[in-house]
Amino acid sequence: MFMLIFMPLFRTNWLLSRQALAECRKIDRQYVTEEELMRVNIWFAQIITDLGRSLQVRQVIVATAITYFKRFYTKNSFRNTEPNLVAATCMYLACKIEESPQHIKAVITDMKTIMQEKGEPFSYDNPKVAEMEFYLLEELNFNMIVYHPYRSLMTLAQDLGTKNEDVHWAWYVINDSYRTDMCLLYPPHVIAAAALYLQIALKGGAQYGDYSLTSMNTANNSSVAGVTTRGAKRGAAAAASNNNNNNNNINTSVNETPKVKDIRLWFAQLNVDLEQIIDIVQEIISLYKLWSEEDKQNEKIRDILNKLLK
Repeated sequence: MFMLIFMPLFRTNWLLSRQALAECRKIDRQYVTEEELMRVNIWFAQIITDLGRSLQVRQVIVATAITYFKRFYTKNSFRNTEPNLVAATCMYLACKIEESPQHIKAVITDMKTIMQEKGEPFSYDNPKVAEMEFYLLEELNFNMIVYHPYRSLMTLAQDLGTKNEDVHWAWYVINDSYRTDMCLLYPPHVIAAAALYLQIALKGGAQYGDYSLTSMNTANNSSVAGVTTRGAKRGAAAAASNNNNNNNNINTSVNETPKVKDIRLWFAQLNVDLEQIIDIVQEIISLYKLWSEEDKQNEKIRDILNKLLK
């Protein structure tokens, strides 16, 4: 049985309580609601994701850039900064740290194209991004190494005997989690365990027997129907494109049957907080419910940004 004995090595410098996170956002909350702020986070996470796709960088670089962005805004407000500039700089810096450097001109050019497609200007030049890079480094206290849930997911999936296609499904749930505050609230191994549990509950629970971690049977909850559809679609797309550059770290063998029969005992022996796993699952569900309105997102986000930004 695999035990997460390596997780104490994870640095907790950037893990906050919900109360502390709310305190960080007091200025912005004067102008927008909590739900509107969630939409803003989804919006900028998507911009960074689009920029990473345009630059053809690995998914871990996108995740690092989004994490930098979120950490920066635990010390700063959207109201008093220029988030488009911050987003581009986070990607530029993440590429350096993850040993896949991009020329500053390439980052700026691609960012301009992305923002033009969204009907937004991006008028910043090389010196402005370079200046912002130094400010970003200071605000992050030069703690540039970011631990992500992906490695933990692969280790857990191998121990559990998860099928390759199901690992892809959980991998994409982790990708989506960066649109929430999870990376500021929970250690990466707990997020990985929650993504794997969500995959089990919604796709393959029957083969593990009784997999419910609480009295609530997540798989039968009608509120997660959108998660099933979105997750299955993303997992299928990932399985069909194993050579996708953004996800080339996924490399697991297919297992016809799971190695573990008692999934509740398996989770209990992971030495993780099961309540945190349930909280993460619920937050993912909330994300997908909000995200399901993405066809109206552009109209809403413009109104929100007009209220939030100077």
